Amino acid sequence: MITNNNSMKIKNYAFILFLTACISSCDKAIDDSDNDWENLDCDNLKTGIINMDSDIVKFEINKLVTDLEPVKTDSDHIGHKQNLDLLIERLNTQCDNVSTELICYACIETNPEQSEILVTTDSVGTVIDRVVDISTPDDDILYCVGIHP
Repeated sequence: MITNNNSMKIKNYAFILFLTACISSCDKAIDDSDNDWENLDCDNLKTGIINMDSDIVKFEINKLVTDLEPVKTDSDHIGHKQNLDLLIERLNTQCDNVSTELICYACIETNPEQSEILVTTDSVGTVIDRVVDISTPDDDILYCVGIHP
């Protein structure tokens, strides 16, 4: 027969196990200063650009835009012009083997509108130019759609 003292010990033990399980299952706190764009793999991006591999290019570029919410202004009804400029700056700053520049902002009339950036890199002495399409929704972060010549 379980005595009152043993019952209390079992309850305490169960509570400690429950508390330990809860604490150990928690994820680490999210640190807003830990940006995905700091994890950009420039060599992988360059390979994707040279081979026109949309999956690689989208994977790497989309790391750079996770924090770029639209900010609408009187002169920018979509809210991504500054974000697109920041994406280009991040690419140029992070990857010295890739050069990017804006071709056009919200110039492709799709839903949502898309922008284009020119990405240039070198492949064994040959200059490779590619166009990367960036979707610029007015209600979500911008994201890479694909790559073409």
